[in-house]
Amino acid sequence: MVGFEELTDEQWEIIKNAMMWIPPLERGKPRADLRTVWNSILYVLSRGCRWADLPKNQGVYAARSTAHRWLSIWSYQGVFERVQNRLLEIALDNKLVDLSQISVDGSFSPCSWRRRMRCLWV
Repeated sequence: MVGFEELTDEQWEIIKNAMMWIPPLERGKPRADLRTVWNSILYVLSRGCRWADLPKNQGVYAARSTAHRWLSIWSYQGVFERVQNRLLEIALDNKLVDLSQISVDGSFSPCSWRRRMRCLWV
């Protein structure tokens, strides 16, 4: 497996701009460097590993609890989806994604049998 490379300055600028997010004012303990947070999130997502498996390289990766908390916040606020969409647009523009290779897995159902009574199908 190829090693993970942290974000370059150019990649970080793309992500910062795609976030379209103004961080809240800092109070108390200084905020973690958001670039290291993104390095951590991308490491876990690209490796498919646990948060506990994040390297302890200070300055490149954030603490696992910090990265996980920011991912939760950004997911809730729609920031993570905006970044994903922008990166996909860039990949499509540069012909890095072959849409003819996409498939749909019909075995997935958003409604489990335990919640069937709460799901409304039209």
